[in-house]
Amino acid sequence: VPRFMARLAAKALALLIAVATAVAASAAVAAAGREEQAIRNVPRISIDELKALMQKNAVLVIDVRDPDSFKKGRIPGSVNVDFTQVLKEAGRFKDEKRTIVTYCACAREMTSARAAVDLAAQGIPGARALVGGWDEWVQRGEKIER
Repeated sequence: VPRFMARLAAKALALLIAVATAVAASAAVAAAGREEQAIRNVPRISIDELKALMQKNAVLVIDVRDPDSFKKGRIPGSVNVDFTQVLKEAGRFKDEKRTIVTYCACAREMTSARAAVDLAAQGIPGARALVGGWDEWVQRGEKIER
């Protein structure tokens, strides 16, 4: 009987571990899905809309590319916060009253949208991602600051 009980306890423990692992994996997938949805839901802004805000000095433009890319060329007046540092640097923008627009050089402005989500997580809601980002800005022949 003790051997039977030991085997039964081992099986019960293995089952419990399997269930706990499945629940944790399911929670991780759900969290990733919510994060992906939040990124997709970030408002986008066109280059023409951005330029209109820039003319009114009604926008803070944040370049979330790496510092080397920023040094090579950027949207005039933009500030650089590498996307890996947005959470850490968000406090710099807490009192910003202008519209915040983030841009990157990636497909579907995913990195800039991620930066907007990170800003919102730090209490700075409403940032928008620039449609087409840096690549479209350059392709259109817009002004570049070096």
